[in-house]
Amino acid sequence: MKIPAYSSLAAFLAHYRALKSAASRSSNDQELLAEMTTAVGALTPETRAALESTDGSANARRHRERAELQLRRELVKRGIVAG
Repeated sequence: MKIPAYSSLAAFLAHYRALKSAASRSSNDQELLAEMTTAVGALTPETRAALESTDGSANARRHRERAELQLRRELVKRGIVAG
């Protein structure tokens, strides 16, 4: 399954998080989530953890913003997010 193109990183992350938290998924949603997880998996474990962090401190926010920038670059390179 090919991941659809997203207009922004925010749109990708919203869809990714919605699929991850869904109680049940169709087979298409399961395949899409696997592909999205593979794309996110290109990041280091520390970067992925920063993306999921809910810590509101300034330091955590900076790490999350850097992680989002790295993810956006990866997704643009893969043609998943519009450049």
